[in-house]
Amino acid sequence: MENGKEIKSTIRNGFVFAYPVAVALCGGLLCRFVPDSGQWIVSILLILAAFGSYLFYARLSGCLVDLRALLSLSWLFGLGLANLRLSNLHEPWTDTSILSFFGFYALTMLTFEACMLLPQKKEPEVFDDASRSRVTDALYKLIPITSGISFLCFCAEVIKLRYIPLFATFTHAYNYFHVTGLHYFTFSSMFTHALTVLFLMFAKKEERPQKRMRIILIANIISLLIPILCVSKLQFLLVFFYPVMILLLKLRFKKFSDLPLKRIGIAALIMAVVLLLAGFVFTVRRNYPEGYLQGIFDMKDPETPEIAQLLYMYVSNNYANFNHMTLTLTEHTYGLRSAFPIVALTGLKFMVPSLTPPDPDLLKQELSTLSVIYDAYFDFGLVGVLLFSILFGALLAGITRLNERKQRQNPITLLMCAELALYATLSFFDTWFSNPTVWFWFAITILMYIYVEYQRRRGRS
Repeated sequence: MENGKEIKSTIRNGFVFAYPVAVALCGGLLCRFVPDSGQWIVSILLILAAFGSYLFYARLSGCLVDLRALLSLSWLFGLGLANLRLSNLHEPWTDTSILSFFGFYALTMLTFEACMLLPQKKEPEVFDDASRSRVTDALYKLIPITSGISFLCFCAEVIKLRYIPLFATFTHAYNYFHVTGLHYFTFSSMFTHALTVLFLMFAKKEERPQKRMRIILIANIISLLIPILCVSKLQFLLVFFYPVMILLLKLRFKKFSDLPLKRIGIAALIMAVVLLLAGFVFTVRRNYPEGYLQGIFDMKDPETPEIAQLLYMYVSNNYANFNHMTLTLTEHTYGLRSAFPIVALTGLKFMVPSLTPPDPDLLKQELSTLSVIYDAYFDFGLVGVLLFSILFGALLAGITRLNERKQRQNPITLLMCAELALYATLSFFDTWFSNPTVWFWFAITILMYIYVEYQRRRGRS
């Protein structure tokens, strides 16, 4: 009987390891050798593989927001969409791009699986009502503190810059509204809503008196206003994204039929409508001149509706920027771009300007978003991409294991997983890990974890 279980487990593990390799190998070969006239078929296959991989990994883990599932969905779907090359800006992919795109996917997945098989020491934790109550109190205190600091920093930026982006009459992007140092705290407002969800999940009825709930409501309204007033689509997305990810992380299942699919579908539809409307309003409030976006996107079919152009370019152009880099980059920066968060957060960029990395060579300066592997290649080429893939897979697995072990005692691990879920879901959109703001956000999350852990342990003998 035991031998039968071991054989079954070995076969299962072998399949799990072989799956991403097969997907990456087939996808890479098709992109490389199928003629241009047939690449639309390859794109369809990649998009189908994205949804198939999501379902495979979600079913494997019993979690709708499994980090492997989210990365598969976003990365492979993005590749499929980008491979359509619907814009005149987009060039055929180089061999280096194909190796980077599919090598990143396969190696990240393999590293994740290898790390999850490592032995894990189980430490029995005593979590009585007194400990749970201290954790709940700690979560409550973090909500108004986070909201208050963010609001004060926003007000300071308004006083310094003398305008509020939502009411501006000139063309602007959200990063124009920026005071060095303060901006990191201003946009930490999105933590308020995630912390509120954690508090409501863990607090008993008697721990939610009206006074507390009024303070929490005010804090959430203030934190919601900040991304709206700043006209930041990403920050507005995070207001919804983190709480939803936390709720879905708690929703475990054995079969898809066990899930409340109707409620999930209705919630997803409402969220999609809200985000699309917000994206439209935010785009309008940036006061772009008529025809500005169409001129930048340079679609092969100029009659494509503007909203379709926006959604397509939002995803696909990041892969095109990477491909363009492989054609034009003449020398690597050997760590300058990847280490920039240290340079920025310590203020070294002001004292030693030479440590500031060169700007990327983009297809168009307005289309400045980059994929998660861009800076790794900029620094070290294909070797950098493969090394980053190993580190990224290990990080995803490490936080997943920490959450499995500690979330009952310290729910901030759910917030950590939600943050990584963002980077996995929007892997096509930003370099993330060479972004100082991301390092700042994760540092804040670690401080929250330490604070809650300290409060939980405080009453132990």
